[in-house]
Amino acid sequence: MSYLIEKNELLTPQTNFPDWLIKQYDYWNETVGNKEFPCHFGTQSENNGSLRYSYIENDNYTLLPEVLRGFLALSKNNPRRRHALVLFIEPEENKDLKYYNEKFWSILNYLHENDNEEWPDSWTNDPDDVNWEFIFDREPIFVSANMPAYQNRKTRNLGECQILIFQPRRIFNGISEDTKSGSKAISMIRDKVENIEGMPTHPDLGGYGNTHEWKQYVISDDNKSETGKCPFMYKYSKQ
Repeated sequence: MSYLIEKNELLTPQTNFPDWLIKQYDYWNETVGNKEFPCHFGTQSENNGSLRYSYIENDNYTLLPEVLRGFLALSKNNPRRRHALVLFIEPEENKDLKYYNEKFWSILNYLHENDNEEWPDSWTNDPDDVNWEFIFDREPIFVSANMPAYQNRKTRNLGECQILIFQPRRIFNGISEDTKSGSKAISMIRDKVENIEGMPTHPDLGGYGNTHEWKQYVISDDNKSETGKCPFMYKYSKQ
């Protein structure tokens, strides 16, 4: 796995990035950077250089905690920009949603196990609480998954590899569903997604505090709500 990467490094690669990463980034850039992409916030961030990128090869997560700490420091030092970290995972053939879901949570659990900071007392560590959010380096982060196994949820299939997007919760200030402008923007995005996918908005999606966050991280390919237990393992609860 490599370090924190900027857009220009992937567009004109001078480093020995793997071929699959360049291919996957090109597809990401063409798709998310297109004005027809339903999430205009994502399009703006891709086109204005606010995103940072990294990648995982051979299931090697060892540098990921350091990369995420570096990204969070960058984000904190530039509070007026809506930075997000896009993590590309080396493509694998013929994997289903169950496999990708398990890998997603294995990455988050690895990050939690290797977090040098304690979970803040002001944030619940219970995923069944609607106020729960994944936390790393004392920073609440919304993490979403895009997977090549999606067939119906087409807008969440962004190429041949699994992609995780880390967004500090504070970047949603002013554009969240509990604000007038945020509610309008989110409604427009969901309308566009419904038109593309021919399906209603997934029942697990909603605003922060009125539905379980962890269920929004990885949604099903149909319109069924998640009924199982959250795979997140709070390390201080384990015996």
